[in-house]
Amino acid sequence: MLYSMNNQNVMQFDSGAYIFKEGERGELMYILLKGAIDLKMKVEGGETVLKTVDTANEFFGEMALLDDRPRSASAVATRLTQVLAVDQPTFENMILTNGKFALKIIKVLAERIRRSNDQVSDLIETGPRERIARSMVDFAHNNGERIHDGSLKVNLEAMKVWINNHIGVPLDEVEAAVFRLIKMETISWAATSIKTKECVNLPEAFVKQYDRRNQS
Repeated sequence: MLYSMNNQNVMQFDSGAYIFKEGERGELMYILLKGAIDLKMKVEGGETVLKTVDTANEFFGEMALLDDRPRSASAVATRLTQVLAVDQPTFENMILTNGKFALKIIKVLAERIRRSNDQVSDLIETGPRERIARSMVDFAHNNGERIHDGSLKVNLEAMKVWINNHIGVPLDEVEAAVFRLIKMETISWAATSIKTKECVNLPEAFVKQYDRRNQS
């Protein structure tokens, strides 16, 4: 939901609201004032999160102003969020008159190209099972509970949904991969979930093997 603000260029969005959608024509870029947004792209079986913008003064959506093409991703607020909308003339004036802003645009674009190359390499060099395992570890680092033996305990349903949203693998494929890992005793049911099947433990060795931070 979009609220009217005193400053007509400031927009506020509830959690879950779209700031713009993939495929739309874009006439504005945005500067984050507070809150957070996910930039998401549709993939087979779901959506993948390309980037989370959660730092004040960080900008997004500028590509629509640079190349005059439809939005390549959707921007979705993940909590109550305020943004400053910038139109084409204002954007061009900022580029031409503000050297620091122009340099920041260049650095951001270079970083996005680098990140895109990494994502393509990940897709080419790893199979679905390894991508799922890496995503399980990503989720566990942010949402898991460290237990006495060094394992990370995670909620299975929450992890499945997160992986589906972030790398676009269908939920049934994620579930099949998890149960395959349990059957192979690579991961295990949490002691409190042997009957309920609610949580699983990712052993320390599994986390180290598939931790992206150890592979960079």
